[in-house]
Parts: sequence; C-alpha cells; structure tokens
Amino acid sequence: MKNIITIMFLFLSKILYSYDFEFEILSHEGDVRIVELPNLLIYRQFQIKSNWKDTLGDWGIVECTGTHTLYKRKGTILKNYCKGTNAEDDDFWLIMNRKSDNFDSGIGEIEYVEGNGKFKKYIGTKCIYAVSYLKKGKGSFIKAKCNFGKKNKI
Repeated sequence: MKNIITIMFLFLSKILYSYDFEFEILSHEGDVRIVELPNLLIYRQFQIKSNWKDTLGDWGIVECTGTHTLYKRKGTILKNYCKGTNAEDDDFWLIMNRKSDNFDSGIGEIEYVEGNGKFKKYIGTKCIYAVSYLKKGKGSFIKAKCNFGKKNKI
C-alpha cells in the first residue's frame, strides 16, 4: 500500500509541477566548410539560418554556428551555438550537443542558456532532440521534447 501511495504521489507531482512542449527546427543549406582527413575523420564547420516552431504556438528564426566531427568507425560529435528570435522579437540562446554512431541521424541535448522577454523563464530548460538529414547535407529536421519544471513554469 505504501508503494502505491508513493507511485501516485510521484505521478501527480509530475503532472502538477511540470509539463512538456515540443520544439522543431527545419533547416536548409547553409555555409558549410569541410575538411577530410583520410581514414580518420570528417570535420565540418557550419553556419545555418533556419525556421522553428513549438507546440506552445510560438515560431521564428534560429541561426546556428557549430562544428560536427565524424570519426571514421567511431561515431560523431556535434556542438552548436544558436540564437533564436520569435515573431515578437524575443530572443533565446541554445547550446546543442550530440554524440551518436553516424552523421545522418542521432539523438542529442538542447539547453536554453539565455533568453529575454518570454524566453527569460526558459533558461536552464533542457530538451532531448532527434535529427535527420537530407542526402548530401541539403537540409535537416530537428524535433525536440522539452520539459518545464516548477521553477520555469510558463
């Protein structure tokens, strides 16, 4: 009986004090520079401007600069730094990290590290994201699931 009460308490507190929203980014080709070290790695530096939307009804533009290193036979590491702006000119800044087995798809983490206007309360929010790329780097689709805890309730 005690275990049932504990489980119910945890479930209800999750509902009462946090909730999820989704965040999507649809990008197209950007400025990409590639260096390949044969039999070792492929290194990409990029700067991309994309559109985003979330399930809270907001949308806008996000600009990202980052690096992506694909170690042959070992996996991939990606690090992005992004600035987003919504239709009301509120801004947010993200850091995206990903380690996965290949370039074409993978799962990573997004963290809201700064914000103004409505995004000030997003600071510290972390999201899990999945990414898929079009062939030959012609674009990508990112879908993230984010959770607001009690401290940053919208």
